[in-house]
Amino acid sequence: MSETAVLCSYCPHKRCYAGDLSQAPDFCPTLKKADVVRSSKKMLKEPKTQKMAQDVARTWKAYGKLTRVEETVLYAKLQGHKKLGIAFCVGLSAEAELLTNVFINEGFDVVSACCMCGSLTSEDVNLPEEDKVVSNARQPMCNPIGQALVLDSENCDLNIVLGLCVGDDTLFIRHSKAPVTILAVKDRVLSHHPLLALYEAKEGKRDINVSRPQIAAS
Repeated sequence: MSETAVLCSYCPHKRCYAGDLSQAPDFCPTLKKADVVRSSKKMLKEPKTQKMAQDVARTWKAYGKLTRVEETVLYAKLQGHKKLGIAFCVGLSAEAELLTNVFINEGFDVVSACCMCGSLTSEDVNLPEEDKVVSNARQPMCNPIGQALVLDSENCDLNIVLGLCVGDDTLFIRHSKAPVTILAVKDRVLSHHPLLALYEAKEGKRDINVSRPQIAAS
């Protein structure tokens, strides 16, 4: 990786927030990828995309006052959505039921699809025996593509991901025709708070290397 690779995470100022690029590093995408940024602005002129972005901006009035659940409800209402889809992990079934209650109580129609829908196994993805948790045993498989197709078949306006595994969420987002938002991600070790791994590593409480690596000059 070179020093000029786009790495906003290493920018010490983030002055783009205030529209000031005078101290922007060489890798700043606003400058380095100016043509790409211009393209993104043009895409915001598309009416549906512009309305989505406007409604995100409108939720900022309540920034820091609403929980993620409440923000999701607000955004869905601003967008005029009527039917919400929930794609959830079987391990978060209780949470999925509570979320369904919230959405219904807020006036939405709701469709929910569990990751185990379709009753797939590792055989459906040709997983080698040596890669199974237990060899020569039935290993259930999540079906995120099935979840996406089920929710789309019900004409959901917005799909909400609740705790799908890493990679399963990727497959779901890739195959969902309806727009997708993430309510929560699954982290069994940290009670579904994955950023704790970074905070604990920074404090020396977890063995993850978060020190800044050496980056070669280009």
